[in-house]
Amino acid sequence: MSNLELGYEIVTHIDGISIILTNAYCCVVWIRSFLDQRKKAWIAGGAYAITMLILSYMPWYINNVLAYAIGTLMVFLVMSLLDRKYFLQKLFLVTTFFCLRWQTFRIVVHMNNEVSNLFYQIFSMKEDLWWFLEFVFITIFSYDIFAFFLLYSAVKCMLWSYGQKREHMDGREFLLLSTPSLLGVVSYYVLDYYRNIYERDVGKSIYNLYGSYDLIMSLFTLLSFAVILVTAYVFRQWKTKQEEDRQQEIFSAQMADLQNHISEMEQLYRDMRGLRHDVGNHLMTIKQLYDRGEFDAAQQYTDKLNEEMTASFLGVNSGNPVTDVILSGRKMEMEEKGISFSCNFHYPMTDMVNSFDISIILNNALSNAIEAVEREKFSPGKTPQVSLVSGRRKNMYIIEISNSYRGKLEIDPISGLPRTSKTGEGHGFGLANIRHAARKYLGDIEIRKEVREGEECCVLRVMLQIPET
Repeated sequence: MSNLELGYEIVTHIDGISIILTNAYCCVVWIRSFLDQRKKAWIAGGAYAITMLILSYMPWYINNVLAYAIGTLMVFLVMSLLDRKYFLQKLFLVTTFFCLRWQTFRIVVHMNNEVSNLFYQIFSMKEDLWWFLEFVFITIFSYDIFAFFLLYSAVKCMLWSYGQKREHMDGREFLLLSTPSLLGVVSYYVLDYYRNIYERDVGKSIYNLYGSYDLIMSLFTLLSFAVILVTAYVFRQWKTKQEEDRQQEIFSAQMADLQNHISEMEQLYRDMRGLRHDVGNHLMTIKQLYDRGEFDAAQQYTDKLNEEMTASFLGVNSGNPVTDVILSGRKMEMEEKGISFSCNFHYPMTDMVNSFDISIILNNALSNAIEAVEREKFSPGKTPQVSLVSGRRKNMYIIEISNSYRGKLEIDPISGLPRTSKTGEGHGFGLANIRHAARKYLGDIEIRKEVREGEECCVLRVMLQIPET
């Protein structure tokens, strides 16, 4: 083997390894924002590099399209094993990367054809050394540096267009986003297939017959990338608008809660005015009885008044007049519907909690619990249960609402909240409102099924961070 042949072989091996490593790095840049830990992206990128190196040095030939498809499939499998969420989004990511890598190197190949033709015209009479230098120049600056720059730029453009948000993707969204990438690859594969057939049957290169072939293919590649970019951008704008609409619906639901809150305060104010008027009358009556020396009658009147006052509060004393009104109303509602209500709720003794936020949590949580119980079909003699307790653990204030529930709890992967079977305007926002109120206090909610005293229950825990005073 001559020195030049050895040089060609060394440069070829270095070029092949360099391309695989730079491709793997670009793959990491593309997927790392969509995994819960960045180190998982590096593991997936490493799996891609190892797979492609093995396929490159196998003793038998494998088609390039198939080889890179296997490499990207390995990235998908590793990502799915390390982060078992949002599988369709992961499949979209690897499909898009497969297309971006193809587009980048198609442009580089077509550009190299033009550069090689230029070298041939300039150095056609030169020695073999000049041709080796031309090979080294094209290999290093085109396939390594320029190809990496194109692929990295394409990845950055896609991240800007699509965004960097881990999210659920349904089948329709996957088809919308992935079809341009798949169509671009398939279209080029078909064109390349017929080009090979033409050159095999005619014995002449299309490039020699039609010098603009490489330019046309480069434009086709750029157009394919533009379609992918625009599709991702339009999709992101649509998702953003969808999220804004959802936030607006949550805001509207909160305004309805505010109206309920105001109504409850007005009712409380009316009750207090009536109570103040009644207390004045009762005190006057008791004074007159004592003035006449009718002590037994005064005692009986006082005892009866005490019974009526106790009954009027329905045994609810949470420590806050607003929550007292809410819990009293819900307790009466559940008694009318034959639901057993156990309440051990105590309002947090701090000025750092807004009673409006607590009223949102209690109203929505108890409303959901009552509706869930009403949908259940209990056997005769079986009384459905709803329980409300609250407590404090250091700086964490926890409200727990549980209700009898024998159904299946299906969680929506988009919102992380249970799916609702209710339809119509305003439905499905109760838990979203509770979560929004909890996050004001750097808290969150937890929903799960548990078995308590042999009965299946749905448990909602609302956690609020309240600094200890």
